Amino acid sequence: MESADVIIVGAGLTGLTLARNLTQKGKHFIILEARDRIGGRIHSVDTAGGAVVEMGATWFFPHFKNLFKLLKEIKVELTDQYLKGHTLYESDRNTPARKVYSSGDDDMFRIKGGTSQIVETLYNNLDKSRVLLGQKVSEIRHTAEGMEVVSNGQVFRSSRVVTTVPPQLLAGSVSFSPALSQHVMAVLQNTHTWMGDSLKGAVAYKTPFWKEDGLSGALYSNVGPFVQLYDQCGSEGEGAALVGFLDDRIAHLPFEERRDKVIGQLVRVFGDQAGDFLEYTDTVWSKEQFTMDSQAVRLSRHKNNGHEVYQQAMMGGRLVIGGTETSPRAGGYMEGAVNSADNIMKMLID
Repeated sequence: MESADVIIVGAGLTGLTLARNLTQKGKHFIILEARDRIGGRIHSVDTAGGAVVEMGATWFFPHFKNLFKLLKEIKVELTDQYLKGHTLYESDRNTPARKVYSSGDDDMFRIKGGTSQIVETLYNNLDKSRVLLGQKVSEIRHTAEGMEVVSNGQVFRSSRVVTTVPPQLLAGSVSFSPALSQHVMAVLQNTHTWMGDSLKGAVAYKTPFWKEDGLSGALYSNVGPFVQLYDQCGSEGEGAALVGFLDDRIAHLPFEERRDKVIGQLVRVFGDQAGDFLEYTDTVWSKEQFTMDSQAVRLSRHKNNGHEVYQQAMMGGRLVIGGTETSPRAGGYMEGAVNSADNIMKMLID
Protein backbone atom coordinates (compact mmCIF):
# COMPACT_ATOMS: atom_id res chain seq x y z
CA MET A 1 0.00 0.00 0.00
CA GLU A 2 1.65 3.23 -1.17
CA SER A 3 1.55 6.38 0.92
CA ALA A 4 2.51 10.04 0.73
CA ASP A 5 1.95 13.35 2.48
CA VAL A 6 -0.41 14.43 -0.29
CA ILE A 7 -2.20 12.44 -2.98
CA ILE A 8 -3.04 14.51 -6.06
CA VAL A 9 -5.76 13.32 -8.41
CA GLY A 10 -4.91 14.51 -11.94
CA ALA A 11 -1.65 15.27 -13.76
CA GLY A 12 -2.77 18.42 -15.54
CA LEU A 13 -1.30 21.87 -15.04
CA THR A 14 -2.73 22.30 -11.52
CA GLY A 15 -1.61 18.87 -10.34
CA LEU A 16 1.92 19.11 -11.73
CA THR A 17 2.40 22.68 -10.48
CA LEU A 18 1.21 21.64 -7.03
CA ALA A 19 3.60 18.66 -7.07
CA ARG A 20 6.44 21.07 -7.86
CA ASN A 21 5.41 23.33 -4.98
CA LEU A 22 5.21 20.39 -2.57
CA THR A 23 8.62 19.11 -3.64
CA GLN A 24 10.13 22.53 -2.95
CA LYS A 25 8.70 22.31 0.59
CA GLY A 26 10.09 18.82 1.13
CA LYS A 27 6.68 17.13 1.02
CA HIS A 28 6.10 13.76 -0.60
CA PHE A 29 3.34 13.39 -3.19
CA ILE A 30 1.72 10.78 -5.38
CA ILE A 31 -0.15 11.83 -8.53
CA LEU A 32 -2.87 9.51 -9.80
CA GLU A 33 -3.72 10.24 -13.44
CA ALA A 34 -6.43 8.34 -15.33
CA ARG A 35 -5.08 9.02 -18.82
CA ASP A 36 -2.04 7.33 -20.33
CA ARG A 37 -0.41 10.76 -20.67
CA ILE A 38 0.13 13.85 -18.55
CA GLY A 39 -1.35 17.25 -19.32
CA GLY A 40 -5.11 16.78 -19.16
CA ARG A 41 -6.62 19.53 -21.30
CA ILE A 42 -3.17 20.65 -22.37
CA HIS A 43 -2.70 18.43 -25.40
CA SER A 44 -0.16 19.24 -28.12
CA VAL A 45 -0.13 16.87 -31.11
CA ASP A 46 2.60 16.32 -33.71
CA THR A 47 1.24 16.35 -37.26
CA ALA A 48 2.49 15.24 -40.66
CA GLY A 49 4.85 17.91 -41.95
CA GLY A 50 6.19 18.78 -38.51
CA ALA A 51 3.69 21.28 -37.11
CA VAL A 52 2.75 20.92 -33.43
CA VAL A 53 -0.94 21.74 -33.02
CA GLU A 54 -2.94 22.48 -29.90
CA MET A 55 -6.01 20.34 -29.32
CA GLY A 56 -6.51 21.97 -25.93
CA ALA A 57 -5.10 25.00 -24.11
CA THR A 58 -3.26 27.34 -26.46
CA TRP A 59 -2.88 31.01 -25.63
CA PHE A 60 -1.06 33.17 -23.14
CA PHE A 61 -2.27 36.72 -22.51
CA PRO A 62 -0.33 39.50 -20.72
CA HIS A 63 -2.64 39.54 -17.70
CA PHE A 64 -1.70 35.92 -16.89
CA LYS A 65 0.78 37.08 -14.24
CA ASN A 66 1.17 33.86 -12.23
CA LEU A 67 1.48 31.70 -15.34
CA PHE A 68 4.15 34.08 -16.63
CA LYS A 69 6.05 33.76 -13.34
CA LEU A 70 5.94 29.97 -13.62
CA LEU A 71 7.09 30.04 -17.27
CA LYS A 72 10.09 32.17 -16.31
CA GLU A 73 11.00 29.87 -13.42
CA ILE A 74 10.89 26.71 -15.55
CA LYS A 75 12.44 28.46 -18.58
CA VAL A 76 9.60 27.90 -21.05
CA GLU A 77 9.39 30.61 -23.71
CA LEU A 78 6.57 32.43 -25.48
CA THR A 79 6.14 33.10 -29.18
CA ASP A 80 3.76 35.43 -31.00
CA GLN A 81 0.48 34.15 -32.34
CA TYR A 82 0.91 34.86 -36.06
CA LEU A 83 -1.73 37.38 -37.11
CA LYS A 84 0.04 39.48 -39.74
CA GLY A 85 -1.94 39.97 -42.94
CA HIS A 86 -5.60 39.85 -43.78
CA THR A 87 -7.97 38.11 -41.40
CA LEU A 88 -11.09 36.64 -43.03
CA TYR A 89 -14.67 37.13 -41.84
CA GLU A 90 -17.26 34.77 -43.35
CA SER A 91 -20.85 35.94 -42.90
CA ASP A 92 -22.63 33.48 -45.17
CA ARG A 93 -21.88 30.66 -47.58
CA ASN A 94 -22.64 32.62 -50.75
CA THR A 95 -20.65 35.80 -50.07
CA PRO A 96 -16.85 35.96 -50.34
CA ALA A 97 -15.21 36.37 -46.95
CA ARG A 98 -14.46 39.96 -45.96
CA LYS A 99 -10.79 40.81 -45.48
CA VAL A 100 -9.49 42.99 -42.63
CA TYR A 101 -5.78 43.79 -42.45
CA SER A 102 -3.73 43.48 -39.27
CA SER A 103 -0.10 44.47 -38.71
CA GLY A 104 0.29 41.46 -36.43
CA ASP A 105 0.83 43.49 -33.27
CA ASP A 106 -1.40 41.70 -30.80
CA ASP A 107 -1.51 40.49 -27.22
CA MET A 108 -2.01 36.83 -28.16
CA PHE A 109 0.95 34.54 -27.54
CA ARG A 110 1.57 30.81 -27.80
CA ILE A 111 4.00 28.58 -25.97
CA LYS A 112 7.18 28.02 -27.98
CA GLY A 113 7.38 24.37 -29.00
CA GLY A 114 3.78 23.71 -27.97
CA THR A 115 1.75 24.18 -24.81
CA SER A 116 2.78 20.71 -23.66
CA GLN A 117 6.24 22.15 -23.06
CA ILE A 118 4.85 23.51 -19.78
CA VAL A 119 3.61 20.21 -18.39
CA GLU A 120 6.50 18.19 -19.80
CA THR A 121 9.03 20.53 -18.19
CA LEU A 122 7.21 20.33 -14.86
CA TYR A 123 7.02 16.53 -15.13
CA ASN A 124 10.68 16.12 -16.08
CA ASN A 125 11.72 17.98 -12.94
CA LEU A 126 9.66 15.79 -10.61
CA ASP A 127 10.28 12.30 -9.26
CA LYS A 128 8.55 10.52 -12.15
CA SER A 129 8.07 7.37 -10.12
CA ARG A 130 5.50 9.33 -8.08
CA VAL A 131 3.38 10.13 -11.16
CA LEU A 132 1.22 7.10 -11.89
CA LEU A 133 -0.66 6.94 -15.20
CA GLY A 134 -3.71 4.84 -16.02
CA GLN A 135 -5.02 5.27 -12.48
CA LYS A 136 -8.81 5.65 -12.41
CA VAL A 137 -9.75 6.92 -8.97
CA SER A 138 -13.14 5.60 -7.85
CA GLU A 139 -13.32 6.41 -4.12
CA ILE A 140 -11.90 8.88 -1.60
CA ARG A 141 -12.27 7.99 2.10
CA HIS A 142 -11.61 9.90 5.32
CA THR A 143 -10.58 7.40 8.00
CA ALA A 144 -9.36 7.60 11.57
CA GLU A 145 -5.80 7.23 10.26
CA GLY A 146 -6.07 9.89 7.56
CA MET A 147 -7.13 9.62 3.92
CA GLU A 148 -7.45 6.72 1.53
CA VAL A 149 -7.84 6.83 -2.23
CA VAL A 150 -9.01 3.78 -4.17
CA SER A 151 -7.74 3.55 -7.74
CA ASN A 152 -7.96 0.48 -9.99
CA GLY A 153 -8.75 -1.53 -6.85
CA GLN A 154 -5.55 -0.42 -5.11
CA VAL A 155 -5.60 1.67 -1.92
CA PHE A 156 -3.29 4.67 -1.50
CA ARG A 157 -2.92 6.43 1.85
CA SER A 158 -2.00 10.01 2.70
CA SER A 159 -2.51 12.81 5.18
CA ARG A 160 -4.25 15.01 2.58
CA VAL A 161 -5.95 14.52 -0.78
CA VAL A 162 -6.22 17.15 -3.51
CA THR A 163 -8.42 16.64 -6.56
CA THR A 164 -7.62 18.68 -9.68
CA VAL A 165 -9.99 17.11 -12.21
CA PRO A 166 -13.04 19.09 -13.40
CA PRO A 167 -15.55 19.29 -10.52
CA GLN A 168 -18.41 18.05 -12.69
CA LEU A 169 -16.37 14.97 -13.63
CA LEU A 170 -15.38 14.46 -10.00
CA ALA A 171 -19.03 14.44 -8.91
CA GLY A 172 -19.94 11.84 -11.52
CA SER A 173 -17.00 9.45 -11.19
CA VAL A 174 -15.75 9.42 -7.57
CA SER A 175 -17.61 8.44 -4.40
CA PHE A 176 -16.76 10.02 -1.04
CA SER A 177 -16.88 8.56 2.44
CA PRO A 178 -18.26 10.25 4.39
CA ALA A 179 -20.45 11.71 1.66
CA LEU A 180 -20.03 15.36 0.72
CA SER A 181 -22.95 17.61 1.62
CA GLN A 182 -25.81 18.00 -0.83
CA HIS A 183 -24.86 21.65 -1.27
CA VAL A 184 -21.26 20.82 -2.20
CA MET A 185 -22.37 18.07 -4.59
CA ALA A 186 -24.84 20.44 -6.25
CA VAL A 187 -22.06 22.98 -6.83
CA LEU A 188 -19.75 20.29 -8.25
CA GLN A 189 -22.45 19.04 -10.62
CA ASN A 190 -23.20 22.57 -11.78
CA THR A 191 -19.67 23.85 -12.35
CA HIS A 192 -18.87 24.45 -16.01
CA THR A 193 -15.96 22.40 -17.37
CA TRP A 194 -13.56 24.45 -19.47
CA MET A 195 -13.14 22.86 -22.94
CA GLY A 196 -15.81 20.30 -22.06
CA ASP A 197 -18.15 21.48 -24.78
CA SER A 198 -15.41 22.40 -27.26
CA LEU A 199 -14.46 20.72 -30.52
CA LYS A 200 -11.06 21.59 -31.97
CA GLY A 201 -9.78 20.70 -35.41
CA ALA A 202 -6.38 20.96 -37.11
CA VAL A 203 -5.32 20.70 -40.74
CA ALA A 204 -1.65 20.22 -41.62
CA TYR A 205 -0.12 21.39 -44.92
CA LYS A 206 3.20 21.22 -46.72
CA THR A 207 3.52 25.00 -46.79
CA PRO A 208 1.67 27.98 -45.25
CA PHE A 209 0.14 28.96 -48.60
CA TRP A 210 -2.11 31.55 -46.94
CA LYS A 211 0.91 33.69 -46.07
CA GLU A 212 1.89 33.81 -49.74
CA ASP A 213 -1.58 35.25 -50.42
CA GLY A 214 -1.15 37.95 -47.77
CA LEU A 215 -3.47 36.22 -45.30
CA SER A 216 -2.88 35.75 -41.58
CA GLY A 217 -4.58 32.36 -41.55
CA ALA A 218 -7.16 33.67 -39.09
CA LEU A 219 -10.84 33.18 -39.89
CA TYR A 220 -14.04 34.06 -38.05
CA SER A 221 -17.12 32.42 -39.54
CA ASN A 222 -20.86 32.47 -38.99
CA VAL A 223 -21.14 29.51 -41.35
CA GLY A 224 -18.71 26.89 -40.03
CA PRO A 225 -17.75 24.28 -39.36
CA PHE A 226 -14.72 26.32 -38.26
CA VAL A 227 -16.03 29.27 -36.28
CA GLN A 228 -12.55 30.47 -35.25
CA LEU A 229 -9.33 29.53 -37.00
CA TYR A 230 -5.67 30.49 -36.57
CA ASP A 231 -2.23 29.85 -38.02
CA GLN A 232 -0.26 27.32 -35.98
CA CYS A 233 2.94 27.01 -37.94
CA GLY A 234 6.06 26.29 -35.91
CA SER A 235 7.81 29.37 -34.54
CA GLU A 236 11.01 28.29 -36.29
CA GLY A 237 9.24 27.48 -39.57
CA GLU A 238 8.75 23.79 -38.83
CA GLY A 239 5.52 22.61 -40.40
CA ALA A 240 2.37 24.44 -41.47
CA ALA A 241 -1.10 24.10 -39.95
CA LEU A 242 -4.43 25.82 -39.42
CA VAL A 243 -6.13 25.10 -36.10
CA GLY A 244 -9.35 26.29 -34.52
CA PHE A 245 -12.68 25.77 -32.84
CA LEU A 246 -15.41 23.92 -34.70
CA ASP A 247 -19.16 24.31 -34.37
CA ASP A 248 -20.03 21.64 -31.82
CA ARG A 249 -23.18 20.76 -33.74
CA ILE A 250 -21.01 18.54 -35.97
CA ALA A 251 -19.58 16.64 -32.99
CA HIS A 252 -22.02 13.75 -33.53
CA LEU A 253 -20.92 13.20 -37.13
CA PRO A 254 -18.42 10.45 -38.04
CA PHE A 255 -14.80 11.61 -38.22
CA GLU A 256 -14.71 11.39 -42.02
CA GLU A 257 -17.75 13.62 -42.38
CA ARG A 258 -16.32 16.21 -39.99
CA ARG A 259 -13.09 16.19 -42.01
CA ASP A 260 -14.85 16.58 -45.33
CA LYS A 261 -16.97 19.47 -44.08
CA VAL A 262 -13.88 21.22 -42.71
CA ILE A 263 -11.89 20.85 -45.92
CA GLY A 264 -14.90 22.00 -47.93
CA GLN A 265 -15.06 25.20 -45.88
CA LEU A 266 -11.32 25.86 -46.17
CA VAL A 267 -11.43 25.42 -49.96
CA ARG A 268 -14.42 27.77 -50.11
CA VAL A 269 -12.62 30.44 -48.08
CA PHE A 270 -8.92 30.00 -48.93
CA GLY A 271 -9.13 28.46 -52.40
CA ASP A 272 -8.22 25.15 -54.00
CA GLN A 273 -4.81 24.98 -52.27
CA ALA A 274 -6.61 24.26 -49.02
CA GLY A 275 -7.75 20.93 -50.46
CA ASP A 276 -4.16 19.70 -50.75
CA PHE A 277 -3.70 18.86 -47.07
CA LEU A 278 -1.41 16.38 -45.34
CA GLU A 279 -3.52 15.46 -42.34
CA TYR A 280 -6.72 16.31 -40.50
CA THR A 281 -7.21 15.65 -36.80
CA ASP A 282 -9.73 16.79 -34.22
CA THR A 283 -10.67 16.35 -30.57
CA VAL A 284 -14.27 16.23 -29.37
CA TRP A 285 -13.77 17.12 -25.72
CA SER A 286 -17.31 16.15 -24.72
CA LYS A 287 -16.36 12.57 -25.64
CA GLU A 288 -13.15 12.58 -23.58
CA GLN A 289 -14.17 10.38 -20.64
CA PHE A 290 -11.52 11.85 -18.33
CA THR A 291 -12.69 15.40 -19.01
CA MET A 292 -16.48 15.14 -19.20
CA ASP A 293 -18.93 12.84 -17.45
CA SER A 294 -21.13 11.40 -20.20
CA GLN A 295 -24.21 12.14 -18.06
CA ALA A 296 -23.19 15.73 -17.28
CA VAL A 297 -25.62 18.50 -18.10
CA ARG A 298 -24.54 21.32 -20.39
CA LEU A 299 -23.86 24.55 -18.48
CA SER A 300 -23.31 28.20 -19.29
CA ARG A 301 -19.67 29.18 -19.72
CA HIS A 302 -17.76 29.63 -16.43
CA LYS A 303 -20.81 28.81 -14.30
CA ASN A 304 -19.71 28.38 -10.65
CA ASN A 305 -16.04 28.75 -11.56
CA GLY A 306 -14.29 29.98 -8.42
CA HIS A 307 -17.32 29.23 -6.21
CA GLU A 308 -16.84 29.86 -2.50
CA VAL A 309 -17.16 26.15 -1.62
CA TYR A 310 -13.82 25.55 -3.35
CA GLN A 311 -12.01 28.12 -1.21
CA GLN A 312 -11.90 25.94 1.91
CA ALA A 313 -10.76 22.43 2.69
CA MET A 314 -13.30 19.70 3.48
CA MET A 315 -13.32 16.53 5.59
CA GLY A 316 -11.71 18.27 8.54
CA GLY A 317 -9.11 19.95 6.35
CA ARG A 318 -8.03 16.68 4.72
CA LEU A 319 -9.65 17.14 1.29
CA VAL A 320 -9.14 20.04 -1.12
CA ILE A 321 -11.07 20.29 -4.38
CA GLY A 322 -8.87 22.16 -6.84
CA GLY A 323 -8.28 22.67 -10.55
CA THR A 324 -8.69 25.65 -12.85
CA GLU A 325 -12.49 25.75 -12.47
CA THR A 326 -12.09 26.35 -8.72
CA SER A 327 -9.97 29.50 -9.06
CA PRO A 328 -11.73 32.82 -8.30
CA ARG A 329 -9.35 34.49 -10.76
CA ALA A 330 -9.04 33.34 -14.39
CA GLY A 331 -11.07 30.22 -13.69
CA GLY A 332 -11.06 27.87 -16.68
CA TYR A 333 -7.75 29.13 -18.11
CA MET A 334 -4.13 28.08 -17.64
CA GLU A 335 -3.69 31.08 -15.36
CA GLY A 336 -6.53 29.72 -13.24
CA ALA A 337 -4.79 26.33 -13.02
CA VAL A 338 -1.61 27.92 -11.66
CA ASN A 339 -3.65 30.14 -9.31
CA SER A 340 -5.41 27.03 -8.02
CA ALA A 341 -2.11 25.27 -7.28
CA ASP A 342 -0.92 28.32 -5.34
CA ASN A 343 -4.21 28.58 -3.41
CA ILE A 344 -4.12 24.87 -2.56
CA MET A 345 -0.56 25.17 -1.29
CA LYS A 346 -1.67 27.90 1.13
CA MET A 347 -4.51 25.70 2.40
CA LEU A 348 -2.15 22.76 2.91
CA ILE A 349 0.39 24.87 4.77
CA ASP A 350 -2.21 26.59 6.93
